[in-house]
Amino acid sequence: MTTKSKMVAEARMFRRLLLLSFAGIGFYYAHLFFGICADPFLFKALAVLFLMATVPLPIIALTNKKLFPDLGSTAKVMVNWIAVIVFMHNFLMTFMFVLILKGSG
Repeated sequence: MTTKSKMVAEARMFRRLLLLSFAGIGFYYAHLFFGICADPFLFKALAVLFLMATVPLPIIALTNKKLFPDLGSTAKVMVNWIAVIVFMHNFLMTFMFVLILKGSG
């Protein structure tokens, strides 16, 4: 695998994981406000799934200096911050879903 194709694959994977993480944010708030999942095991499993999809985001963003080569240094810092904030949000929401919320849907 060439370097360019590897960089493109990592950028695609990062974008897909970021979109899945934002879908997780939508799931968290949809369940909190509307109670979309009646099965407690299902909503806890989905919460953990969205957290596991979010775990690699800050790792990829902070360790890969060549992730988005066309961005300036300020934009790269913003990508790093966004990845960390999305991870922290999904971690806290998963913690709340799995350990604090009751299984009443």
